[in-house]
Amino acid sequence: MPSVNRSILIGGGILAVTLGALLLAGVRRAPDAGPADQDLRIIVSAKAPGEQTAALERLLERIGPEAAQEELKRSGLPFTGQSHLLVHAVGDFLYEREGPAGLSKCRDYFLAACYHDVILRTLAEHGMGGVANAMIACRQAGQPVMLQCSHAAGHGFLASTDYDLLKSLALCDDLGAKTTGFVYNSCYEGAFMENLWGVHGGVPSPKRWLKSEDPHYPCTDPRIAERYQVGCWSNQASVMYQHFGGDLRKTAEGCDSVAHETYRRTCYNNFARQIHPLTEGSTERAFELCRSASGEDWQHYCLITIAESAFAVGDRERMPFEICERIAPEAKPNCYQKLTGLIAAHAAAGAERQTFCRRLREATWQEQCLNQTAP
Repeated sequence: MPSVNRSILIGGGILAVTLGALLLAGVRRAPDAGPADQDLRIIVSAKAPGEQTAALERLLERIGPEAAQEELKRSGLPFTGQSHLLVHAVGDFLYEREGPAGLSKCRDYFLAACYHDVILRTLAEHGMGGVANAMIACRQAGQPVMLQCSHAAGHGFLASTDYDLLKSLALCDDLGAKTTGFVYNSCYEGAFMENLWGVHGGVPSPKRWLKSEDPHYPCTDPRIAERYQVGCWSNQASVMYQHFGGDLRKTAEGCDSVAHETYRRTCYNNFARQIHPLTEGSTERAFELCRSASGEDWQHYCLITIAESAFAVGDRERMPFEICERIAPEAKPNCYQKLTGLIAAHAAAGAERQTFCRRLREATWQEQCLNQTAP
């Protein structure tokens, strides 16, 4: 397999355009820190990414990667795609010192950024065999982490094949055959996301599978087999959002025009994830922007998906709980069921699950969550 250009892996590399373009926004607030925590202050408050990265590297040297990840989680750094890219530096720090074994010291904070970076570096330097071995550590860390490792592999495969989409999808299949618990669709999604945003040397590859005249491409290409279609449509609303110049209403209509029911729903899932960063953490803004979806059912689906996205990237105190509290009564059961499921999947222990459940703002649903997640 061709090697990945290492220059695009360092410091957030392959995902720098993908998540950076989709998940830019976040409200910054200064951490409650003393004078000795100047590095954390800079990480949270600085506007320049280079200044943030330099401060994070100093923090890593000073207190080590495991303690640094805990400090970052508590610091007030917003749970956004931009923060995800920044925290890739933790994975880079670990890989430089421990290679793929550094995965054991990663945490799943900031959408598993540390895991992402180690997987990408492993692919670049050790190929398929190295990634297959690294996936063992991902599986041991739990299903949410395995999902993110699978996703990172999809990004890396497309870059390593010089944007040959069919070859990269086949590599996802090959890795899945070697890996217990591999999340195939997450790998496919990573490849299609890289196809939309990825760069070599700082500019979009001319070999990407995109057509300016067709907002449904490449999902409509007959060479994209049925098993890859959900992965494709998981990114297609972002393609449409670009195609329609950021017009959310036209993007929603693009999803409406998808004939296949499952793919239409997948398109709307991406539509909501496209909106999530635009909210800048504001629940009110989420309700406003989701009104661009066609009809109440899709508007409710949009809000619930944003609640899930917010929880997954690390907001486990406010926005997801506010959305479920404020959503229309007929949508509350689905919202709370989704949120309770995420609590069960992401919480490390029974006590943490109970803490999350108590953040539900309506007594009936809080009680149900506590009962479902009891140790």
